[in-house]
Amino acid sequence: MKFFLFGLIVLAILTALYFYRGRVWTGSADHSTSARKVADVHDIAVKLDINAKPSLFILLSADGSINRSGSGTSENKNPDLFIGLTDPAIFKAVRSHLTEVMLQRVGQTFPHQNARGAPCKLTLMFQFNDGTSGGSVYLYGADSEGPPSDVVGFVTAALRETDSWYQRQLRMVSGGG
Repeated sequence: MKFFLFGLIVLAILTALYFYRGRVWTGSADHSTSARKVADVHDIAVKLDINAKPSLFILLSADGSINRSGSGTSENKNPDLFIGLTDPAIFKAVRSHLTEVMLQRVGQTFPHQNARGAPCKLTLMFQFNDGTSGGSVYLYGADSEGPPSDVVGFVTAALRETDSWYQRQLRMVSGGG
């Protein structure tokens, strides 16, 4: 069982490395998304760290691949990463909350000037049909104004749409079926 879990973790890391490929952090002009459309997005990743600790990770692909870890709260009780396949409609439902404005922010970091409370770092990553990828980062405090409302709506949709799958995984691990 340990080898199986270790294998799943390695697979998740390899998937994330393939998805990220180090491109978003360069800020170079080749990551311009001015011509990008929501329909061009093939993979979506949402990562939230609170107090520099992982709180949420969601990776969705158009083919129904799904990875999820965490609840998105500072009291995240289960850091296990679950990997599987689900209905591709979940990806489409999440992607429907993605806006062209959010894609225009790819390659940028948005620090909050008056952050209060636990430091939060929200990273959104997108892989496009042409194989390129990019993302944006939002830095804020848990007790201050967070990311723009379209970003909050997008993350909320990702949580909501993946939650029943995630809860099933938690029940299987705990023996609740």
